[in-house]
Amino acid sequence: MDQAKKDLGEKLRALREDYDLTQGQVAEALKIDRSTYSNYELGKSNPKLDKLVKLAHIFNVPPDTFLPTDEQSDAVSLRDVVRPSSMVKSLSKEERGMLAVYRSLTREQRLKINEEMANMAKKTGE
Repeated sequence: MDQAKKDLGEKLRALREDYDLTQGQVAEALKIDRSTYSNYELGKSNPKLDKLVKLAHIFNVPPDTFLPTDEQSDAVSLRDVVRPSSMVKSLSKEERGMLAVYRSLTREQRLKINEEMANMAKKTGE
């Protein structure tokens, strides 16, 4: 098995577990079959670039997270420059999972959710 594929699969699995998501939920967000996503985690295949970008967005990591690392390189990684905000670091596992699902929604679905949350907040404040 190609070591780069294995490393990528391990990264994907770790991120998915950090967000407390199932393979099915991530696959649904990517609009692919669960078995296809499972093959990514198992190192049997690699996602195409558009899927890697979407995965980076879902898991709130820089896209270069999924690139092979060169331990001998002195180059500065994008990850060294772009750091997650302290607010993102403080999110619970459940909140990170909710954020990942939210990011997978269409614009219209997000607008509906935002509207519903505003209505709930209004009722709570009454």
